[in-house]
Amino acid sequence: MLTDLFAALSIEVLKLRRSAIFRVTLAAACFVSFMLALMMLLVMNPDALPPGILKTKIAVAAIGADWPAYIGFTEIAQGALGIILYGFAFSWIFGREWDDGTVKDILALPVSRTVMAVAKLVAAALWCALLSAVMFVLALALGAFLRLPLRSADLFPAYFRVTAVTTLLAVLLSTPIAFVAGAARGTLPAVGFVILCLGLANFFGNIGLGEYFPWAIPMQYTGAVGTAGNRLSAASALIVALTSLAGIAGIFLYWKYADQ
Repeated sequence: MLTDLFAALSIEVLKLRRSAIFRVTLAAACFVSFMLALMMLLVMNPDALPPGILKTKIAVAAIGADWPAYIGFTEIAQGALGIILYGFAFSWIFGREWDDGTVKDILALPVSRTVMAVAKLVAAALWCALLSAVMFVLALALGAFLRLPLRSADLFPAYFRVTAVTTLLAVLLSTPIAFVAGAARGTLPAVGFVILCLGLANFFGNIGLGEYFPWAIPMQYTGAVGTAGNRLSAASALIVALTSLAGIAGIFLYWKYADQ
Protein backbone atom coordinates (compact mmCIF):
# COMPACT_ATOMS: atom_id res chain seq x y z
CA MET A 1 0.00 0.00 0.00
CA LEU A 2 2.87 2.37 0.78
CA THR A 3 4.28 1.79 -2.69
CA ASP A 4 0.94 2.74 -4.23
CA LEU A 5 0.70 5.78 -1.96
CA PHE A 6 4.14 7.07 -2.91
CA ALA A 7 3.38 6.48 -6.59
CA ALA A 8 0.07 8.35 -6.36
CA LEU A 9 1.68 11.15 -4.36
CA SER A 10 4.45 11.48 -6.94
CA ILE A 11 1.84 11.87 -9.66
CA GLU A 12 -0.01 14.55 -7.69
CA VAL A 13 3.19 16.48 -6.97
CA LEU A 14 4.26 16.25 -10.61
CA LYS A 15 0.89 17.58 -11.79
CA LEU A 16 1.15 20.38 -9.28
CA ARG A 17 4.68 21.37 -10.27
CA ARG A 18 3.67 21.59 -13.93
CA SER A 19 0.52 23.61 -13.31
CA ALA A 20 0.25 27.36 -13.69
CA ILE A 21 -1.93 27.62 -10.60
CA PHE A 22 0.96 26.51 -8.40
CA ARG A 23 3.05 29.46 -9.57
CA VAL A 24 0.08 31.79 -9.24
CA THR A 25 -0.41 30.90 -5.56
CA LEU A 26 3.30 31.34 -4.88
CA ALA A 27 3.14 34.74 -6.57
CA ALA A 28 0.09 35.66 -4.48
CA ALA A 29 1.87 34.75 -1.24
CA CYS A 30 4.89 36.83 -2.27
CA PHE A 31 2.70 39.74 -3.38
CA VAL A 32 0.96 39.94 0.00
CA SER A 33 4.31 39.87 1.80
CA PHE A 34 5.66 42.70 -0.35
CA MET A 35 2.48 44.76 0.14
CA LEU A 36 2.76 44.42 3.91
CA ALA A 37 6.39 45.51 3.74
CA LEU A 38 5.41 48.45 1.53
CA MET A 39 2.76 49.47 4.04
CA MET A 40 5.34 49.39 6.82
CA LEU A 41 7.71 51.45 4.67
CA LEU A 42 4.99 54.08 4.27
CA VAL A 43 4.41 54.06 8.03
CA MET A 44 8.13 54.69 8.50
CA ASN A 45 8.02 57.57 6.00
CA PRO A 46 4.58 59.21 6.34
CA ASP A 47 5.80 62.42 4.69
CA ALA A 48 6.18 60.49 1.43
CA LEU A 49 2.40 60.08 1.28
CA PRO A 50 0.27 62.75 -0.38
CA PRO A 51 -2.56 64.19 1.74
CA GLY A 52 -5.48 61.79 1.68
CA ILE A 53 -7.44 59.08 3.44
CA LEU A 54 -4.49 56.68 3.75
CA LYS A 55 -2.24 59.26 5.40
CA THR A 56 -5.03 60.25 7.78
CA LYS A 57 -5.74 56.64 8.75
CA ILE A 58 -2.07 55.96 9.47
CA ALA A 59 -1.90 59.06 11.66
CA VAL A 60 -5.11 58.23 13.55
CA ALA A 61 -4.22 54.57 14.06
CA ALA A 62 -0.78 55.50 15.42
CA ILE A 63 0.77 52.40 13.86
CA GLY A 64 4.26 51.73 15.12
CA ALA A 65 7.07 51.30 12.60
CA ASP A 66 8.64 48.34 14.38
CA TRP A 67 8.81 44.54 14.35
CA PRO A 68 5.79 43.93 16.66
CA ALA A 69 3.49 45.99 14.44
CA TYR A 70 4.85 44.43 11.26
CA ILE A 71 4.55 40.87 12.59
CA GLY A 72 1.05 41.63 13.85
CA PHE A 73 -0.10 42.71 10.39
CA THR A 74 1.60 39.67 8.84
CA GLU A 75 -0.18 37.30 11.22
CA ILE A 76 -3.54 38.90 10.46
CA ALA A 77 -2.90 38.54 6.72
CA GLN A 78 -1.94 34.89 7.14
CA GLY A 79 -5.15 34.19 9.07
CA ALA A 80 -7.37 35.53 6.30
CA LEU A 81 -5.20 34.52 3.35
CA GLY A 82 -4.82 30.99 4.68
CA ILE A 83 -8.54 30.35 4.37
CA ILE A 84 -8.53 31.64 0.78
CA LEU A 85 -5.27 30.22 -0.61
CA TYR A 86 -5.39 26.88 1.19
CA GLY A 87 -9.04 26.41 0.40
CA PHE A 88 -8.29 27.12 -3.24
CA ALA A 89 -5.39 24.65 -3.16
CA PHE A 90 -7.60 21.85 -1.85
CA SER A 91 -10.33 22.80 -4.34
CA TRP A 92 -7.90 22.51 -7.24
CA ILE A 93 -6.31 19.25 -6.08
CA PHE A 94 -9.67 17.51 -5.67
CA GLY A 95 -11.61 19.18 -8.48
CA ARG A 96 -9.08 19.46 -11.30
CA GLU A 97 -9.79 16.07 -12.89
CA TRP A 98 -13.49 16.89 -13.07
CA ASP A 99 -12.77 20.24 -14.72
CA ASP A 100 -10.40 18.65 -17.24
CA GLY A 101 -12.61 15.62 -17.89
CA THR A 102 -9.79 13.23 -16.96
CA VAL A 103 -11.33 11.69 -13.84
CA LYS A 104 -12.09 8.42 -15.66
CA ASP A 105 -8.42 8.08 -16.57
CA ILE A 106 -7.41 8.55 -12.93
CA LEU A 107 -9.94 6.01 -11.67
CA ALA A 108 -8.74 3.49 -14.26
CA LEU A 109 -5.30 3.35 -12.64
CA PRO A 110 -4.51 0.18 -10.64
CA VAL A 111 -4.57 2.11 -7.35
CA SER A 112 -7.36 2.09 -4.79
CA ARG A 113 -9.52 5.18 -4.50
CA THR A 114 -8.66 5.48 -0.81
CA VAL A 115 -4.96 5.69 -1.66
CA MET A 116 -5.72 8.34 -4.29
CA ALA A 117 -7.64 10.39 -1.75
CA VAL A 118 -4.81 10.16 0.80
CA ALA A 119 -2.26 11.17 -1.84
CA LYS A 120 -4.34 14.20 -2.77
CA LEU A 121 -4.70 15.21 0.89
CA VAL A 122 -0.95 14.95 1.45
CA ALA A 123 -0.14 16.86 -1.75
CA ALA A 124 -2.54 19.66 -0.84
CA ALA A 125 -1.15 19.87 2.71
CA LEU A 126 2.42 20.08 1.38
CA TRP A 127 1.37 22.82 -1.03
CA CYS A 128 -0.15 24.83 1.82
CA ALA A 129 2.89 24.29 4.04
CA LEU A 130 5.13 25.61 1.27
CA LEU A 131 3.01 28.74 0.82
CA SER A 132 3.11 29.36 4.56
CA ALA A 133 6.88 28.87 4.67
CA VAL A 134 7.35 31.31 1.79
CA MET A 135 5.32 33.99 3.56
CA PHE A 136 7.15 33.37 6.85
CA VAL A 137 10.66 33.57 5.39
CA LEU A 138 9.84 36.50 3.11
CA ALA A 139 8.30 38.44 6.00
CA LEU A 140 11.47 38.05 8.05
CA ALA A 141 13.70 38.94 5.09
CA LEU A 142 11.71 42.07 4.23
CA GLY A 143 11.55 43.13 7.86
CA ALA A 144 15.32 42.82 8.12
CA PHE A 145 15.71 44.76 4.87
CA LEU A 146 13.60 47.59 6.31
CA ARG A 147 15.75 47.56 9.48
CA LEU A 148 12.73 47.70 11.75
CA PRO A 149 13.45 48.40 15.43
CA LEU A 150 13.49 45.27 17.62
CA ARG A 151 13.11 45.28 21.40
CA SER A 152 13.25 41.54 22.04
CA ALA A 153 14.21 38.52 19.93
CA ASP A 154 11.47 36.53 21.71
CA LEU A 155 9.14 37.91 19.05
CA PHE A 156 10.43 35.53 16.38
CA PRO A 157 9.74 32.18 18.14
CA ALA A 158 6.26 33.48 18.93
CA TYR A 159 5.75 34.44 15.28
CA PHE A 160 6.85 30.97 14.19
CA ARG A 161 4.37 29.39 16.61
CA VAL A 162 1.50 31.55 15.38
CA THR A 163 2.39 30.78 11.75
CA ALA A 164 2.55 27.04 12.41
CA VAL A 165 -0.72 26.94 14.34
CA THR A 166 -2.52 29.13 11.80
CA THR A 167 -1.32 26.94 8.94
CA LEU A 168 -2.41 23.78 10.74
CA LEU A 169 -5.85 25.20 11.49
CA ALA A 170 -6.38 26.37 7.90
CA VAL A 171 -5.23 23.04 6.45
CA LEU A 172 -7.49 21.06 8.78
CA LEU A 173 -10.45 23.24 7.82
CA SER A 174 -9.78 22.70 4.12
CA THR A 175 -10.88 19.05 4.14
CA PRO A 176 -14.61 19.90 3.88
CA ILE A 177 -13.70 22.13 0.93
CA ALA A 178 -11.98 19.17 -0.71
CA PHE A 179 -15.12 17.11 -0.15
CA VAL A 180 -17.26 19.79 -1.81
CA ALA A 181 -14.90 19.82 -4.82
CA GLY A 182 -15.30 16.06 -5.25
CA ALA A 183 -19.00 15.84 -4.48
CA ALA A 184 -19.83 18.82 -6.72
CA ARG A 185 -17.45 17.46 -9.39
CA GLY A 186 -15.48 20.62 -10.01
CA THR A 187 -13.36 23.42 -8.62
CA LEU A 188 -15.81 26.31 -8.93
CA PRO A 189 -18.42 25.03 -6.42
CA ALA A 190 -15.65 24.51 -3.87
CA VAL A 191 -14.27 28.00 -4.49
CA GLY A 192 -17.79 29.34 -3.97
CA PHE A 193 -17.92 27.43 -0.69
CA VAL A 194 -14.62 29.04 0.35
CA ILE A 195 -16.02 32.52 -0.34
CA LEU A 196 -19.16 31.69 1.65
CA CYS A 197 -17.09 30.42 4.58
CA LEU A 198 -14.92 33.54 4.51
CA GLY A 199 -17.95 35.80 4.55
CA LEU A 200 -19.55 33.90 7.43
CA ALA A 201 -16.22 33.90 9.28
CA ASN A 202 -16.14 37.70 9.15
CA PHE A 203 -19.76 37.90 10.28
CA PHE A 204 -19.43 35.55 13.25
CA GLY A 205 -16.08 37.04 14.21
CA ASN A 206 -17.45 40.56 14.28
CA ILE A 207 -20.43 39.62 16.48
CA GLY A 208 -18.25 37.85 19.02
CA LEU A 209 -18.98 34.25 18.03
CA GLY A 210 -15.84 33.60 16.00
CA GLU A 211 -14.49 30.92 18.33
CA TYR A 212 -17.56 28.77 17.57
CA PHE A 213 -17.54 29.00 13.77
CA PRO A 214 -14.83 26.76 12.23
CA TRP A 215 -13.53 29.07 9.50
CA ALA A 216 -13.46 32.09 11.81
CA ILE A 217 -11.16 30.35 14.28
CA PRO A 218 -7.86 30.84 12.36
CA MET A 219 -8.77 34.48 11.77
CA GLN A 220 -9.76 34.88 15.42
CA TYR A 221 -6.49 33.29 16.49
CA THR A 222 -4.39 35.77 14.49
CA GLY A 223 -6.55 38.77 15.37
CA ALA A 224 -8.02 39.26 11.89
CA VAL A 225 -11.48 39.19 13.51
CA GLY A 226 -12.54 39.35 17.14
CA THR A 227 -10.19 39.86 20.05
CA ALA A 228 -8.82 36.38 20.84
CA GLY A 229 -5.27 37.33 19.90
CA ASN A 230 -3.15 34.16 19.62
CA ARG A 231 -5.32 32.19 22.05
CA LEU A 232 -7.08 28.97 21.06
CA SER A 233 -9.79 27.74 23.40
CA ALA A 234 -10.53 24.06 23.96
CA ALA A 235 -13.94 24.53 22.34
CA SER A 236 -12.38 26.04 19.22
CA ALA A 237 -9.79 23.25 18.97
CA LEU A 238 -12.54 20.63 19.28
CA ILE A 239 -14.67 22.34 16.63
CA VAL A 240 -11.75 22.44 14.19
CA ALA A 241 -10.92 18.78 14.85
CA LEU A 242 -14.52 17.62 14.35
CA THR A 243 -14.95 19.73 11.21
CA SER A 244 -11.75 18.33 9.74
CA LEU A 245 -12.67 14.74 10.59
CA ALA A 246 -16.09 15.23 9.01
CA GLY A 247 -14.42 16.50 5.85
CA ILE A 248 -11.97 13.58 5.75
CA ALA A 249 -14.76 11.07 6.32
CA GLY A 250 -16.77 12.67 3.54
CA ILE A 251 -13.80 12.52 1.17
CA PHE A 252 -13.12 8.83 1.79
CA LEU A 253 -16.77 7.80 1.67
CA TYR A 254 -17.38 9.72 -1.52
CA TRP A 255 -14.31 8.39 -3.29
CA LYS A 256 -15.03 4.84 -2.19
CA TYR A 257 -18.78 4.52 -2.61
CA ALA A 258 -20.14 7.32 -4.76
CA ASP A 259 -21.15 6.57 -8.32
CA GLN A 260 -18.30 8.03 -10.35
